[in-house]
Amino acid sequence: MLQSLVQTKQGMTVVEIGCGTGGWARALASMGLSVTGYDLSGVAIAEATKLTEHDYGDLRFAEWDIHSATPPYSLAPQSVDIVTCRLTVAFLDREKFVRDAFHWLKPRGILHIVTPVHEHLKASEKHRGLTERQISELVAGLEQTRYAIEPDRSITGLILQQGA
Repeated sequence: MLQSLVQTKQGMTVVEIGCGTGGWARALASMGLSVTGYDLSGVAIAEATKLTEHDYGDLRFAEWDIHSATPPYSLAPQSVDIVTCRLTVAFLDREKFVRDAFHWLKPRGILHIVTPVHEHLKASEKHRGLTERQISELVAGLEQTRYAIEPDRSITGLILQQGA
């Protein structure tokens, strides 16, 4: 879905925050994108690396706790075309994350967020998502495209850019 909403070009740089075992990062790399996946779990990063034995192009993984004070050197200002965060934004300091992401992004870069939506989740899953209000606060002042990932709208995708 990302490729149909965002004009990706081979070699674009992508950073995935909260990559887990790297499934989404591998999918992005298979599209010809240059991808770095970060996760705070060394176990997840080891598994992501192990699962990436086949050639997925320009793909790497690194352990990093986004809550720590210092981002990796590779996350220099205006050095990334796309920052993506799938199913983890609810567990981050959202205001800081969005501010940091736009600091790393090149002009007109894309922040892509996928999140469960609290109001559409089963009672046992409500701890995982953002409320509609939190989503509205997250996207305030940004150019945005929102799309449903699940037909029941329990998971939504957000494509965000800073205004021109």
